[in-house]
Amino acid sequence: MKQVVRLPNRGRPLNKNRNKNRGNSSSNIISDEITSDDLAIIGAGLAVLGDLFAFLSLIKVQQEEKDAAAGKEK
Repeated sequence: MKQVVRLPNRGRPLNKNRNKNRGNSSSNIISDEITSDDLAIIGAGLAVLGDLFAFLSLIKVQQEEKDAAAGKEK
C-alpha cells in the first residue's frame, strides 16, 4: 500500500471552488487573509526600521559627545 504524504498549506489560500470559477473571466482569487509571506515581509520591514533608528541614535550620541567635549575645551 502506497502512503500519500500531504504537504502543509504554508499560508496559501486553498482554491476549493476550481470548477465553479471556470466561467469567470478572472481565474485568480484575491484573498483578504494575511499569508506567511506577507508577515515575513512586514517583519523584515520592521527589522530594517529598528536597525535604522538604532543607527541614528548612535550617530546622535557621537555628535553629543563631540559637542560636550568641544564645550569643555572653550
